[in-house]
Amino acid sequence: MTTDFLPAFLIGYSNSDFTLPHEVVLPDEAPDCRLQFTHMGARYSGYETPRHRATTLVAGGFDYDHDAHHWLHLGLHQRSQVHRLKISTKWFTGNQVRAVSVYLIDELTGARQLVLDRVPLNPDADHEFPIAGVVASECLVECYYEGGIARIQLFGNPASQLLPVRPNLLENAKISHISNDHYGNPAMAVAGCRKENHMVGWESARTGFGERALFHLEKPAVIQEIVVDTYLHRLNPPLSCHIFGLEDGSDIEGTMQQAPRWKLVLPNHQEIVPDDFQAYMLAQKYLEHGVKKFSIRLHQTGERWLPLLPQGDLAPDRYHRFRDLACDRPITHLLYMHYPNGGIHGLQAR
Repeated sequence: MTTDFLPAFLIGYSNSDFTLPHEVVLPDEAPDCRLQFTHMGARYSGYETPRHRATTLVAGGFDYDHDAHHWLHLGLHQRSQVHRLKISTKWFTGNQVRAVSVYLIDELTGARQLVLDRVPLNPDADHEFPIAGVVASECLVECYYEGGIARIQLFGNPASQLLPVRPNLLENAKISHISNDHYGNPAMAVAGCRKENHMVGWESARTGFGERALFHLEKPAVIQEIVVDTYLHRLNPPLSCHIFGLEDGSDIEGTMQQAPRWKLVLPNHQEIVPDDFQAYMLAQKYLEHGVKKFSIRLHQTGERWLPLLPQGDLAPDRYHRFRDLACDRPITHLLYMHYPNGGIHGLQAR
């Protein structure tokens, strides 16, 4: 059977401090980077983890975990029937991943199938694995224990039933009430589609203590999925995102006065809701209460703001897809918030 290369993208990974990990899904062969160096040492193309995943330093010696591993999570651009898997350790002559397990995952059915079980990898070699026609939309690769992989490539054919394509409802939305656009802006995040090999999108200054932007949708819509992509924001993503909707956008200025905001919860359970949370935090006003440690929580008044995603945890350089949303009613406005500051590359509401 003739099979085609299946384009994929990197949803997330455990760690790849030495390299640009998104190169691992490229269709070409890894280039010869010998005698090329970065601040991290010899340059390699693909995915390479730090050392000592299985070994942990403890008092008096070390602990060893046979099942410890790094991981790569790939997404296929379209649901496909996978017939072949190719894993290359090209140019990794002694620092390759020693073995991999591979799962193929189908978003449509929820099926998850183990197709390779701790298969050894040789240094500086191409490895071909036939797969018995497994339908998948994602691929999870577990790496035992650490090291490098130059390329992971899947081959097959489009599945008979493809996943539905839903447009990003934020593309034609008007944007207002932007808290901070120090580097880029929310519109750049809406347009983000991973064409660059550097950070770009919406990044706020480090002095932010909670950022927000309001999207005015073209027409009322039920949101089924939120995507927040922190692509290449490896050291500066926000910690979390929080998303709310309005069913009625009349009197938007008055409604924004009642929008969710941040509050302090002191150790004695006293709550403080500053009018200007950023100014309060920068002026360290909490010291007036004799505290240096406290909790920060989201404060919401009234019922006009419908929670779609009360809290979504964000990780560096990851394609986050939030589908278990708390509201299935049509909204006219979407309020996106993240805390405390940082950058996102992509933002979608579908």
